[in-house]
Amino acid sequence: MLKSWMRDVTLAIQARSGATAAVGIWLAIVAIAALTAFIFLCVAAYDWLALQLGSVFAGLIVAGVFIAIALVGLIVCALLRKRARQRAILERTARAHAPSWLLDPRLLSMAVQIGREIGWQRIVPVALLGFMAAQWTREYHRQHGNKAAK
Repeated sequence: MLKSWMRDVTLAIQARSGATAAVGIWLAIVAIAALTAFIFLCVAAYDWLALQLGSVFAGLIVAGVFIAIALVGLIVCALLRKRARQRAILERTARAHAPSWLLDPRLLSMAVQIGREIGWQRIVPVALLGFMAAQWTREYHRQHGNKAAK
């Protein structure tokens, strides 16, 4: 059962993203080739600048370019982090104000059908226990979720 469940999850991921082992291997090859090309480009830029301006100034200019790239990356990361936090806060508030899944018409019709089949005298105590457990779980997650957010 676990093997079939894992296969279903794998197929769902592949259907959504198109990811396979071959794609992963080729992406690794592309990343290594791009890194190697970048290193050779940096060395060539340093050599060209060293011929034009001298080795000290060439090193300072190449270092300055990398510092500028790092600063731009840092600013972009900070903005993306802020946007992700805002999106998560909005999603959490939307989920908190969303209607309960217990009021879903399909679920209610299924509950009525089960009640008719088994009998209301047997199903009402089980349903009340399930409802109490769901409310307790919801409250537990709400309290511990607020502690984790602080």
